[in-house]
Amino acid sequence: MGMTDNQIVEQYSSVVSGILNELPVGSRVAWLGQKHPSMGQDKLLYDSIMSGVNNDLYHTFYDLNNEVYEGSVKWDVHSKWDIGGYDLVLGLRVLYLCDSRERLLSNLKNISANNDTVIFDFMTGNPVAINGIECFMKKNSSPTILPFFEELYEGSFDVSSNHGDQIVTLQHIKSSGMNIKNILTFRDGVKRRFYTLCEVESES
Repeated sequence: MGMTDNQIVEQYSSVVSGILNELPVGSRVAWLGQKHPSMGQDKLLYDSIMSGVNNDLYHTFYDLNNEVYEGSVKWDVHSKWDIGGYDLVLGLRVLYLCDSRERLLSNLKNISANNDTVIFDFMTGNPVAINGIECFMKKNSSPTILPFFEELYEGSFDVSSNHGDQIVTLQHIKSSGMNIKNILTFRDGVKRRFYTLCEVESES
């Protein structure tokens, strides 16, 4: 666990715990990209969030490597996200697995239309100084999604992509028939990335 992970956990945990505590008792929650807790793997963010939750909720966990437990679903992030009927869908730290803006936006619109509330987070690439301006990019020719929500960042920045279907902006989201409500935007103190935690809503 690195220092950046600690900062992300610290920033996200109390906010997401509060959202979970505000749900009616018995609400159904889907966790995207989260292994079932009984597997004992990749639980840092989940455990930190749940340590602040005192609500009685039903949780379902969607991950490619999930094993057979109640509330455990094998789920491929690159497939169509056919997930519906939940009071809350949490997609935290899922974006770094996605490599197509078009597919991501289609999936986000689908789940935002078929669930009551969707909370998702977007993290930029690493900043590199180019002609005196910080430019966000993905290292080593990585194809994964590169969010650039410059309206939410304090300062002047640029972005550089590795392929034409990589960058996602607020305008892309809007043009796809969705809106976001910014819950939290911050910059970590180690890798200097911007993180945005938000609610994604379908306009239709």
